Amino acid sequence: MVFVSLVIRGAKLLLSGTSPAARHVIDAAFDRQGPERHGRQLAALHALGNISGETRSESDIILDAEAEDNLLRLLYETASRSSKLTPSGLFLSVLQQDSEIRIAGYRMISGLVSRPWCLMEICSRQEIINIVTDPSTETTKIGMEARYNCCKRIHKSLTQSSGVSADPAFAVIAAKLQEAVGMGPYLHRKRVEAQPIVMTADRF
Repeated sequence: MVFVSLVIRGAKLLLSGTSPAARHVIDAAFDRQGPERHGRQLAALHALGNISGETRSESDIILDAEAEDNLLRLLYETASRSSKLTPSGLFLSVLQQDSEIRIAGYRMISGLVSRPWCLMEICSRQEIINIVTDPSTETTKIGMEARYNCCKRIHKSLTQSSGVSADPAFAVIAAKLQEAVGMGPYLHRKRVEAQPIVMTADRF
């Protein structure tokens, strides 16, 4: 409980004030420039996942009003300064990178998607839904599990959001997510039926 309390307090601290320290984390999470950008971006995405609540229990994900307002503002400001224009564009760009970055991206989305504004951003991008529901997207165990956990979080947030889930426009997305959750995290290859092998007699 003490650790959880410290984590929540730390997240609130990083998102407090008129110029929150989390600004640097969010900027780095979506910055693909520079020779050392991969390691910096990877660390920032994991940090943003922690700040947004990926590791916290469901009841502790949402922070206080100031922290939540700043998180929303910083993400939209970062998006507006980029060629992606929207947070959903930033999220998609992360999921289109290499496996390490994608895994960190799944964690980030898993934390953020409990927020209605983020859920709307995710549901507005069919490409994101396609990635998180496709079991062939990842080839490693950790990647498959991260993708699946992200898919489950999106599905849960969608089913719990009356304003979104009641919209017929999202019915197809909800069904696709539900099907993907039911399939489990791992890629199940279609079983190939055994074919009889006909051997011809050797001629001497």
